[in-house]
Amino acid sequence: MTEESKWCNLVIKVILILVNFIIWILGGALLAIGIIAQLQGEDYGDVSSSVLQAPAIACIALGSILFILGVLGIVGALVEFYYLLLIYSLLLILILLAEIGIAAFVFVRSDETEDIVREQLEELIVQYRSDPDLQNLIDTIQSDLLECCGINMPDDWELNPYFNCSSVSLQKCSVPFSCCLPVENSTVINTQCGDGALEQSKHATRKEVIYTNGCYGEFEELIQDLLPVLGGIVIGIVLTEIVSIILALGLALDIRKENEEAKKWKIAHPNKADNSYKLK
Repeated sequence: MTEESKWCNLVIKVILILVNFIIWILGGALLAIGIIAQLQGEDYGDVSSSVLQAPAIACIALGSILFILGVLGIVGALVEFYYLLLIYSLLLILILLAEIGIAAFVFVRSDETEDIVREQLEELIVQYRSDPDLQNLIDTIQSDLLECCGINMPDDWELNPYFNCSSVSLQKCSVPFSCCLPVENSTVINTQCGDGALEQSKHATRKEVIYTNGCYGEFEELIQDLLPVLGGIVIGIVLTEIVSIILALGLALDIRKENEEAKKWKIAHPNKADNSYKLK
């Protein structure tokens, strides 16, 4: 191997180690978040919504893949192990193909995907009073993040057994306080501001008290606003994956070539030792 090739491989190794160190850290963080979320969800038993468990499981799965991927990339580049780098490259190719497949499926089946998402969100409304963490999450989204009420409209809260107008609950025909419009110059939260907001007699005036726009529409608008940033992030991730695949395969091929040269040299010089060749 020439001196120029050695320096080139050194640069490739450093790049791969740095990239995969970040992947390893990210994978470990996602894995920890997923495990903690899953353990906290189990504290509520069957009450905890499957909609909240799904992101935890997704974090565990994605975190595990990234963690293993990072280890393979770091160790393979450090020790210059041909088979580790090959496995790393193949795994990265599979991940890239899976991302393309998921994106294509969501694009082609966008209507079906949207229906599934809406159904899962309706389940969140049903479970609102059953899970304190879920309740805090929904309240934060409605009052602070998106300033909205319900999925499509405030009437979606009739899906909840406590807020349904046919309920015997004291909160029947109501919405959570997080649906209420903020009161100027007031720091006190009126937890009863949404009482009776779903009553037919208050439909005309409720826009003066609560948000009448649904959270799903507000979220879509937010995504539209962030589309250039999100697109840039996606392109950056894909390019990083492609470059990592090319660098890892290039380094693996150089290692195999060096191993083949070492074997040939040993066959040609069986009684001599040369430290410049080392099988990897």
